[in-house]
Amino acid sequence: MSWASSIIGGRPARARLAWAGLAAGAIATVVLAVTLSHDRLFHGNTLLAAPAAPEAKPAAAAAPTTVELTAEKIKAAGLRTEPVKAMALPTVVSVPGTIEVNVDRRVAIRPRVAGIIREVHVILGQKVEAGEPLVTLDSADLGTARLNLRARQLELATARRDAEFKATVAANVAELLKALEKGAPAAQLEKQFADKDLGSRRSELLSAYADLGVASHEETIAARLVQNNVYGPHKAEVTMHVREGKQATFEGIRDQVRFDVRQQKLLADEQVVRAEAAVIDAAQRLRILGAPVGKVDLNAEAKNPTAAEDVTAYTIVAPFDGTITARAAVLSQRSEPADATPLFMLADLDTVRVVAHVYESDFAALPGGPGEPLRLTSAAFPGRTFEAKVIDVGKEVEPTSRTVRLLGEAPNPEGKLRPNMPVRVEFDGPADAPSPTVPAAAVVEIDGKAGVFLPEKDGRHFTFHPVKPGRESAGRRAVLSGLADGRPVVADGAFVLKSELILQNEPEEE
Repeated sequence: MSWASSIIGGRPARARLAWAGLAAGAIATVVLAVTLSHDRLFHGNTLLAAPAAPEAKPAAAAAPTTVELTAEKIKAAGLRTEPVKAMALPTVVSVPGTIEVNVDRRVAIRPRVAGIIREVHVILGQKVEAGEPLVTLDSADLGTARLNLRARQLELATARRDAEFKATVAANVAELLKALEKGAPAAQLEKQFADKDLGSRRSELLSAYADLGVASHEETIAARLVQNNVYGPHKAEVTMHVREGKQATFEGIRDQVRFDVRQQKLLADEQVVRAEAAVIDAAQRLRILGAPVGKVDLNAEAKNPTAAEDVTAYTIVAPFDGTITARAAVLSQRSEPADATPLFMLADLDTVRVVAHVYESDFAALPGGPGEPLRLTSAAFPGRTFEAKVIDVGKEVEPTSRTVRLLGEAPNPEGKLRPNMPVRVEFDGPADAPSPTVPAAAVVEIDGKAGVFLPEKDGRHFTFHPVKPGRESAGRRAVLSGLADGRPVVADGAFVLKSELILQNEPEEE
């Protein structure tokens, strides 16, 4: 054992560890010194020197901005070019607005007559067509009115039959009187008019005519006998006076019959007129109560009542196409015209109104009047624009808000615009100074840069050209810089070129 080891070995364990650490540190110092001397002598550098900077990589090449399309692709894409045009685009004013129901196409459904609800045919939110039943009630008042109409129709039918009979009698009597004036034999007349209605004084008239004929005959014979001196003049005078009496009796009866048949016909015609008026009044009563009556045909025959007919049924139908926006009708509920709450609220939502308030700073841009175009946008439908038109521009400034009310109307066939929905109302104001413009569809954005595609002379290559776009109006986009008037740009198909360019610049997969 060496001296060092005997000393270390003779010490405690902690002392031995300390000596071992000192020995290791000394050895490491010697190795480091030898290494530094070697590097300095043979390599000219040391380990402490900074490592050499790596070689700089070459910068990535810019992505191509030109895309080439075949003739087939150009045709399929529907590419169309249009030169840049200098135009004065109108300013666009945007104000908040609210969708409202078209008050001209909204109605509260109430009964016109009291009744008990028997059946409800629709539900809340249901779309209905004009004439579609909404609710059916049992109404005693309506039943009474229907029965009254039927009674008046029966009276009219009776009056018509009576008038027709009286007209027939009058015509037959007139024909008989003509025959009597011609002096036709009584027996012939009796046979000729045996089957014809002549009224209640038929026999009296014909009897008087026969008596007149006999008296006339006797007068003729007496006159002949007096002429032959068979009788004296007295006999002729007697027969003459008898004939004159019979003639007066006949003419009196004839004139009275003529008057009676005419008077009876007039009274029958007047009764028909009164019966027709009564039918019309009864039908109008039904219309007042809201019952569908239709056109009253005064010449139609009255129908006999049937036990199965439901005269108390009162069905209310939709007055126009629309949507049930509120419902209060309940089965077995009594409903009256004066009820505060209507049975239904029906609204036609195919067209809606929009109300906006234009601030004082935009008064100069207000539309000129009805018919001017409006554009509506909503946060509920991003990117969607709804067309509308002006109905009215307020003539007064509201003193509190200092705004002018703008009222418009918009078609709403899809039902997207709902009442009370907030929207933005846009309209065009005065035009700015002319500036280069392109179709709005010509401007696309690639990698955050807006630009247009310029066609090359060969017609197959199209280059993306960055521009600084301005605002858009009337389907065109202002170009603040980057294009000159007359330069052709791709107006239709720019998004196809954008897609082709993006696909072209994508790295190929290994």
